[in-house]
Amino acid sequence: MNEDAEIQELAGKILELGSRCWNCNFCYSACPNFDSTRGFQVQGPSGILQSLYYAVKWKDKVSESDWEALRDTVYACTTCRSCELTCKNVSAGVSVLDVIETGRKYLLESMFGPLPEQRAVLESIYKYGNPYGESPEKRLSWLGEMKVKRLPEARAEVLFYVGCTASYEPELHNLARSLVKLFEYFRVDFGVLQGEVCCGDPVRSLGDSYLFEEMVAQNVDKFKAAGVKRIVTTSPHCFNAFLKKYENLEKDFQVEHYTTYLASLFEERKPALSGKGPVTVTYHDPCYLGKHNDIYDAPRALLRAIPGVDLKEMEMNRQDSLCCGGGGGRMYAEVEEENRLADRRLGQALAIGAEVVATACPWCHNMLANAVKDLGLEGKIKVLDVAELLAEALEE
Repeated sequence: MNEDAEIQELAGKILELGSRCWNCNFCYSACPNFDSTRGFQVQGPSGILQSLYYAVKWKDKVSESDWEALRDTVYACTTCRSCELTCKNVSAGVSVLDVIETGRKYLLESMFGPLPEQRAVLESIYKYGNPYGESPEKRLSWLGEMKVKRLPEARAEVLFYVGCTASYEPELHNLARSLVKLFEYFRVDFGVLQGEVCCGDPVRSLGDSYLFEEMVAQNVDKFKAAGVKRIVTTSPHCFNAFLKKYENLEKDFQVEHYTTYLASLFEERKPALSGKGPVTVTYHDPCYLGKHNDIYDAPRALLRAIPGVDLKEMEMNRQDSLCCGGGGGRMYAEVEEENRLADRRLGQALAIGAEVVATACPWCHNMLANAVKDLGLEGKIKVLDVAELLAEALEE
C-alpha cells in the first residue's frame, strides 16, 4: 500500500467511526485529561473525535497551525479508556480510543505527529530497542549479582519479560529484582531474554504502525527462539500489547501480568509471609491493567495476603480509578496542566490516611513517585509496587 492510499484508508476509518459519535458529551465528565487541563485545552473525548472528523473531512481548508493544534490535543490523551467505558454504558458505544489511535496514525503519516519530544522516543526505539536512548548492553544491569537464566542460551518454561522502564530506570530496579525473588521463592522455572527489546507499545501508541510491526516481528522471533510456554510481564502496557495487539500470539504462548500469575501461585501454595505492620496501604489501579483488561482483584488479593496491611480504597478506584497521567505517550512529553493527575491521586491517598500507595505498573510508579518529590511529601507517603511489598514480606 502506498503512502497516499494508507492516508486515505485512515481518513475513511476516522470518518466512519467519528460519524457514530452522538456528541452527547457524557465522556467529558469521565475524562481526566479534560478536567486537569481545563482553561487552556478545552477538548474532551468527543471534542477530539469531532475535531479529527472535520479536519479530515475539510482537509484542504485546514491550516498548518490548526493541524499542529489538533496534534497537541490528540497526543495529550492518556488513552486511559474512561471515555470509552462511559460511552459504552450510557451512550452510543463508540470505540473512542480506536478513533484517537487512528488519528495519531493519520497525523504521523501526514507528517504532523507526534509531539516534538515524542519523536526522539521513536528514534530511540528504532536505534536502541528502548525509548530512553540507553545502550542495549545495559539492559540487564539491574540484575547485579543475581544469577538468572539468560534465554535463549538456557531453557525455561517461563519468560520474565522485564520491559524497558523496569530495566533502565534505577528507581525501578528493585521492582524487577523483587519479582526475581518471588519467582525463586516459588521455584518457578524462569529466565530473561538476553536480547530483550521494547514491546512496541509506545510506538503503537504514538502512531507509528510500521515500526510497531517491526518490533512485533523481532519479539515473536525472540519468544519462539527462547522455547518458553508462558510470558509474564512487569508492565500492564507490555501485557496489553502482547495480549491484544500482537496477532495470534496467545496461540503459542500464555501471556500474563505478574499480578494474576502470582495470585494463582499464592492461592495454590499459600506461602507464609511476615508483616512489618500495621501499615495503611491503598492500591492505585493502572489503567492498562484495570480499564483495559478488567484485572482488579488479583493485586488486591496479593496485598491482603501480607500480614499487617490495612488495605483502604481511595475515592476513585477500580473502573472509576483516576489515571496517573503517564499513558498514551504522556510519559515522554510535558503536557500543560493546572491540576496534575498524579498530584490529585496522591491527595486522594492522603485523604484516607494511606502511608503507602501500591501500584502494579512501572509508569504509574514513576508518575506517582515524581509527584511525591514535587509536592515535598517524602516521609509522609511512599509509592511502592505490589511486588516490592510482597518481596519484603517473604519469610527468610
